[in-house]
Amino acid sequence: MGLFKPYDAEPTKEVQTPPKPNATAKKSIPTPTRKQAEQARRQRLQPVLTRKQANAIEREARYKSRDEQLAKTHALPYNALIRDWVDHRWNLAEFALPGMLLVFVGTMVGAYFLPSLMMATSYIIWGIFLLLIIDTFLMWFGCRTNLKLYFPGEPLKGKFSYAMSRSMLMRRSRIPAPRVKRGSRFQWPYTEGNS
Repeated sequence: MGLFKPYDAEPTKEVQTPPKPNATAKKSIPTPTRKQAEQARRQRLQPVLTRKQANAIEREARYKSRDEQLAKTHALPYNALIRDWVDHRWNLAEFALPGMLLVFVGTMVGAYFLPSLMMATSYIIWGIFLLLIIDTFLMWFGCRTNLKLYFPGEPLKGKFSYAMSRSMLMRRSRIPAPRVKRGSRFQWPYTEGNS
């Protein structure tokens, strides 16, 4: 049968071994000590930041948290009603700050030429305050009535400050942007066709 004959045996395949690195070649950098390796590992896991970098990361986290909280607040249905109520009407509070600034500048300039103008402008300022209080009362009265109508079980705590802060902003700077036309008839719930 020729079990031990060399011509019957299968030819063996040559396994190529990778070339051995040159034992005499030097490394470009020395092997780090254990202490250095542990310190590098710690640096990768918990990087040591400068004060400026740490403040920037903390600020970004704060902004992200604030934006998420604002998004949750704005998504509440009763806050949407407050926004639509404030946006559908003309609010004196929106024009109060620019108006007061104009009166103040006019007073400073006018007092130089006509000192008796100071007394008249103080009456104008108090008149603006009185109109602002009346307009805010009317805005809140209507808003509160609608809140009680559409959300009867919802407490009113915090709703006035939300409505007031929205009414004090200029219409273009309100976030979320107004979706109802100013002076339109108020309808709730809001749909695209009823503005």
